[in-house]
Amino acid sequence: MRQRLLLGIIATLSISTSCSSGDDNDGNWVKRSSYDGRTRSNAVCFVIDDEAYVGTGYDGDDRLADFRKYDGELDSWSASISTGDDGSVTSFPGLVRQSAVAFAAGGKGYVGTGFDGDVTRFDDFYEYDPTDNSWTQIADLPGGARQEAVAFGIGDNGYVGTGYGFLDGDDKNELKDFWKYDTSTGEWSSIGFSGEKLRGGSAFVIDDIGYVCLGKSNGVTVNDLYSFDPDTDSWTRMLDLDDDDVDEDGDILRYYAVAFVIDDKAYVASGTNGSLQRDVWEFDPSGNSGEGDWDEVTSLEDEVASRQYAVGFSINNRGYMTTGNSSGTRLDDLWEFQPNVEEDDDDN
Repeated sequence: MRQRLLLGIIATLSISTSCSSGDDNDGNWVKRSSYDGRTRSNAVCFVIDDEAYVGTGYDGDDRLADFRKYDGELDSWSASISTGDDGSVTSFPGLVRQSAVAFAAGGKGYVGTGFDGDVTRFDDFYEYDPTDNSWTQIADLPGGARQEAVAFGIGDNGYVGTGYGFLDGDDKNELKDFWKYDTSTGEWSSIGFSGEKLRGGSAFVIDDIGYVCLGKSNGVTVNDLYSFDPDTDSWTRMLDLDDDDVDEDGDILRYYAVAFVIDDKAYVASGTNGSLQRDVWEFDPSGNSGEGDWDEVTSLEDEVASRQYAVGFSINNRGYMTTGNSSGTRLDDLWEFQPNVEEDDDDN
């Protein structure tokens, strides 16, 4: 079975007045068990064996290191304590941080980069092994310290790039480098990136092909979408997101948006383009003669608080989003999106 993995992602949800569009079967949002930890934004998530691990982030006062594990079949979260006893998840061992990235590869989870909320950005990385519930520090990201990068995993390799960090010494800037981590050798290698410098972008994987899109650069929303082929370590530019064949009004454009994959389609939810958004978009990579097809689906329902800096993940071919910041309020609610289902505002 091909791996369908959406990670890292370091994401955002938001407020807007946009309404649901399309027919009655454009999708439905269902509330699930809330995150069993302190409310937070700017967290990370990775998925191993159909269980989602969510941790780190910012609760409005402190940066965090704890992790929780979500089981979609049971709709339940594990606890997180320092020793990891009783099936809970051991806390992240690095310095506390927000706006880091995460990916899963080779059956393990990886967390690195990020910001301490003061002056320090990080380039360190840690590997989580679920078999013994332990963390091990691995080689630092060669490209340097950063926050608000993107990451994804394909097979035994992880990929990390872009973000906001240091360029040419102490000059802070958006970045456009990209790096591959080989879990079999423990080494990083540069694979470059063909897109714009960006921060707060979105990444997802469909059929072992990675995609990077959205984000902002120099204060302007990025309109390009790139696919990544791990067999050739090459990037291909697809249709711009404000192209008339995609979305002539450019409503898709945003940064800090969550994304998840269901049935070989990606879903991008909320985010901000200067004002917080509630609309949700579906991406089919096979559409539009292979350049990808986007359709607007059911927006966040009234019960779903708009937010930014949330996380999205996919397990058991289901898509979820959780945590985030809604106008200064940190959140812990969890929502599942069900595509091709009639919207039902009364089921939450």
